[in-house]
Amino acid sequence: MLFSINGGTQVRWNPNGKELFYIAPDGRLMAVPIRIAPNGQTVVPSTATALFATNLRPYKRQQYMVSSDGRSFVMNSVLEPTGAAPVTVILNWKPKP
Repeated sequence: MLFSINGGTQVRWNPNGKELFYIAPDGRLMAVPIRIAPNGQTVVPSTATALFATNLRPYKRQQYMVSSDGRSFVMNSVLEPTGAAPVTVILNWKPKP
């Protein structure tokens, strides 16, 4: 019945109400099909499936949105590692008159 034994963050519902998305600790976007038991009172999660790897920073705020059809995502991701740009210092420089 557990759908994640390692946890996750940034949980979002699929707009169809039948699936949950979350970011796993390793950064992958996961999908968990959800159904309601015949008694109408119990939520039954299925096994989580990895959709794709993300480059989301480990912030606690939401960094992605699910499209209205539940098939696309908009993500605020990092394309490459951050770092300071190199600085060039020119000594004894004199401008042209």
